[in-house]
Amino acid sequence: MRRLNNLVTLFTAITAFFFGSFITRILSMADKCPAERSGVPKLEPHPDLFLVILVFSAPANTEQRDGMRETWLRLGQPLKQTYFPEDYIYLPSYSGGHLQMETVASQANRLQQYISWQQQLPKLEQPRVHRNIKLKYLFAIGTQQLGSTLRLELEHEQKEHNDLLLLPQLQDDYSNLTEKLLQSLATITRHYEFSYLLKVDDDTYVKLDNLINELVSYDRKLLRRRSDYAHDPLPELFWGYFNGRSTIKTKGHWRESNYFLSRNYINYALGGGYVISRRLCEHVANNSQLLSRYVSEDASLGTWLAPLRYVYRWHDARFDTAYMPSKCRPYHLVLHKRNPQLMQDLYTGKLCTHEHPGQRVFVSYYYDWTKPADKCCDSIVA
Repeated sequence: MRRLNNLVTLFTAITAFFFGSFITRILSMADKCPAERSGVPKLEPHPDLFLVILVFSAPANTEQRDGMRETWLRLGQPLKQTYFPEDYIYLPSYSGGHLQMETVASQANRLQQYISWQQQLPKLEQPRVHRNIKLKYLFAIGTQQLGSTLRLELEHEQKEHNDLLLLPQLQDDYSNLTEKLLQSLATITRHYEFSYLLKVDDDTYVKLDNLINELVSYDRKLLRRRSDYAHDPLPELFWGYFNGRSTIKTKGHWRESNYFLSRNYINYALGGGYVISRRLCEHVANNSQLLSRYVSEDASLGTWLAPLRYVYRWHDARFDTAYMPSKCRPYHLVLHKRNPQLMQDLYTGKLCTHEHPGQRVFVSYYYDWTKPADKCCDSIVA
C-alpha cells in the first residue's frame, strides 16, 4: 500500500510539473503577442540589436524607400572608422535631483572638436578589425483602408526586402502620425531587444557610420561611468535638434485643438530625425493608453517625456531636421528634406546640390537651457 501511495504521489508530482510547464509556456507566448491595438502580426525573432532605425514612410513612397536602401542604409555595415574619442562625449550630472543640460559654450566647443576630428579622420590609423554593430531598419506604413493595388505592391516589396513594418490598424495620413509613432514603438519594443532607436522620415539622409560611431562611444562611456550616478538612474538619451519656442499651430494640417499645457509647445526634438533610448521607447509604449495625442508627432513625444527627470536632451546642431534645410555643412549628421537624387549625391560625396542662389535656409542655433522658451534659441551657430 505504501508503495502504491508513493507511486501515486510521484505520478501526481510529474503531472503537476508538466502541466505547470505547459501553462508557463502558454503565458510566456501570450506575453509576447503583439499589442491588440496595433494588430501587427508576430515578427520573426531577431538577435539583440544596438540600433533600430524606424522610418516613417507613406504607402506609395516606394522610390523614397529604395533611395534610402541604396544609399545611407548601407553605411556602417561594418563600421570601419576608428573609435570616436570619449573625451569629446558629454555626460550630464544630477543637481537637485535633475540632470543638468549642456551649456551653450560646451555645445560650441564640442562641435569644434568634432569638426577637427572629422578633418583628421582620413589621416588616423583605421582599425584592423571592422566592428559589426548590429542594427535593423524598418519602414513603418499604415495599411488600413488601403486600395487593393497598393496593398499588393507593398506585399511584393515586403517579399523582396522584408523591411516593412505594416500597421493594419492605422490609416496612413498626416492626422495619424502620433498614433503611428505609438503603434510603431509598441510593436518594436515588444518584438526586439535593442539599445537605441533612430526615428527618421523617408526624406531624411543620415551619415549612419558617423552617427553610430559616436553613439557607440557615448554608450561605452556611460556604462563605464555608471558608478558616478550612485543611486540616481542612468541618463536616458533623447538626441536631436530641439525647439522650445514653437508656437501651437491654429491653422492647416497641424492645427492643435487640445494642447492647453502652455503658450508654446514644450521643447521637443524635430521629427526629421532623433535618437531615443530603449527605456524611453518602453515608457511611451507602456503608457500609450494614458498619453494625450496631439497632432504633431514630435511635439507629442517631447510633451510625454517632459516630466521625466532622467532624460538627457542632447541638442545637436549637426541634426539638420527643420522644416527647411540649413546651409549645408560637412559636419551635419542628419539631413532632412532630401529626395532620392539628393541622397545619391550625398552618398557619392556631393555636399550641397540642393542649394540655389537666393534660396532661404534655416539658421542653426545652440540651445540655451538656462533661458525661458522665447530666448532658448538665440545663440546662432557661426
